[in-house]
Amino acid sequence: MKKTIITCSTALLLMMSSQAIAFDDLSYRDQKRISSEVHELQVFLSLSQKDADKIIQYKADMAKANAQLIQEHGRGTDGFKEARKPYFRAYQQNLRTIVSREDLRRFNASKS
Repeated sequence: MKKTIITCSTALLLMMSSQAIAFDDLSYRDQKRISSEVHELQVFLSLSQKDADKIIQYKADMAKANAQLIQEHGRGTDGFKEARKPYFRAYQQNLRTIVSREDLRRFNASKS
């Protein structure tokens, strides 16, 4: 019984620490948005917690890049759009290692 409790506690702490690292330097609003988006995706596609944590990291990295690019170029400018392309491509490629394009389409269709 003790081993089970220790194992569960360790797993919970690791999960919480991985999210804390992913959310470093993000606003509370972005943290809540990313968490809720990934939770919905996780439930809809029956993803493992490990996969959900990876997606959280990918989304957090994209949000951090967007924030930096907005400071450099301004929101919605042509410079921002061009500078964002390589980050967005990398995000999409990383996401597709976990979730297929068809699964994303089904998920997005279920939301509307």
